[in-house]
Amino acid sequence: MLPFLIFFVMSLLPLPAGAGIVTTLPPLTGLVLLLDPEADVHCLLPPGADAHDFQLRPKQVQTLKQADLLVRSSFDDGHWSGISLPGRTLDLWPGQAHAWLSPAAVINILPKLAEALQLLAPQREQAITQALSKALSHAYAMNIKWYKALEAYHERGVIMQHNAWQPALAAYKVPVWAVLETQHHGDDIGPHRLEEALGLLNAHPTALLWGNRRHAGRALQWLQEHQTASEKARLLDFDPLGDCGMTWLELMQLNLDLLEKASTP
Repeated sequence: MLPFLIFFVMSLLPLPAGAGIVTTLPPLTGLVLLLDPEADVHCLLPPGADAHDFQLRPKQVQTLKQADLLVRSSFDDGHWSGISLPGRTLDLWPGQAHAWLSPAAVINILPKLAEALQLLAPQREQAITQALSKALSHAYAMNIKWYKALEAYHERGVIMQHNAWQPALAAYKVPVWAVLETQHHGDDIGPHRLEEALGLLNAHPTALLWGNRRHAGRALQWLQEHQTASEKARLLDFDPLGDCGMTWLELMQLNLDLLEKASTP
């Protein structure tokens, strides 16, 4: 009842002129900034917040109602209540989870995002067009870099804490032997699941333990400690979200640097 009352009261307040662009998640902010660094962007998910449990605060509801454009990925933020801006919403990925982690998916969506930004800021249309050309070039290069960095794992595969990167790894032909979490925080990782994962790790001792910086990695640490191989598997904590002031390229390069450093003998 309380959330309904909050939204009802906020809807009665007078709304000033447009409040720029609102994004639901930091990587979406990063894509906007990649194409239009001068854009006025407000990211709803604050630093350190958990996207799985996040709910809008009243002030954020007001910011959203004032926005000229909402950029979202409803497959990932669809469970948030109050995310609605009829007629002013660009849903980048309604049918693909964590699609921003796949350079190919980003390459496909960048022209559509650029068009929406140009409609909002026609005075920067040429600059956005130029930025789009550079962004596509960089995204193609990033795609090649990730493919090369993951070639070593085409046979070795990975065992994941959380499935955020799973679609991207599938596109790069990297087998995922196991995903430990079936729920958001791994509350269901019981002894049976751990024993199954340990058996898979012992069968693939050179697999990479693919952690998630936003999730506790105790289960992966347990696997590493209990595997039978004398040389323990590498455990890396990747960041699928980044920060709201980080461009998409910076986010992907941050994770690529982590992967490449670990792969260096």
